[in-house]
Amino acid sequence: MRLPVCNFDLESDMLCINCQAKLDRGEITSFDIEFSKWLLEREKDHPNLENLTLQRATRIEGRLILIVKKKEKDLFLAEEALVDELTEKFGEVMVVEGPPKLRRVVREFIHPASEVGVNSLYLPDGSKENIVMLREEDRERIQYSSGDLRMIVSGIMGESVLFEYQDDRLTAEKEEEAPDEFDQRMEKLSQRRSELR
Repeated sequence: MRLPVCNFDLESDMLCINCQAKLDRGEITSFDIEFSKWLLEREKDHPNLENLTLQRATRIEGRLILIVKKKEKDLFLAEEALVDELTEKFGEVMVVEGPPKLRRVVREFIHPASEVGVNSLYLPDGSKENIVMLREEDRERIQYSSGDLRMIVSGIMGESVLFEYQDDRLTAEKEEEAPDEFDQRMEKLSQRRSELR
């Protein structure tokens, strides 16, 4: 089994120079290390895991998201006893094939709907934020709320991903365009003054 951390590091409880550098750069997290150790201990009970490549493990709001090498999702999910144990310990288990590409991950979680578009914004601090636009008529067809989608997909991608429905954006634009109550009152007052003159 290939893990995000060297097997020797997991067995010795000390990170080598390479794994420590990956941790420092944010390529792996302390949860990747903790989960890899936990999974390695179960390999002997699940021999099929020998062929598995785990790229990352993320825990988000009662969900465990595992990113495995392409074409290995079914291999992992076939280990039903392990998946049940993971669900009991970590919550809902989601397995995604990597390396994760934004549009592919988005489509997996909004199926059977499809996105209208994906825009990327580069912020002044150098970070990137992605905005995925969805059709209002697909709201009922998508299993997850826009907040859940944001947490799940951002966790998988390791960068901010926002989800908006077209009607939400139109409503926000109308609210911005609508004059506030104070402006309306001032306008009425100036009309009255002009009528009195």
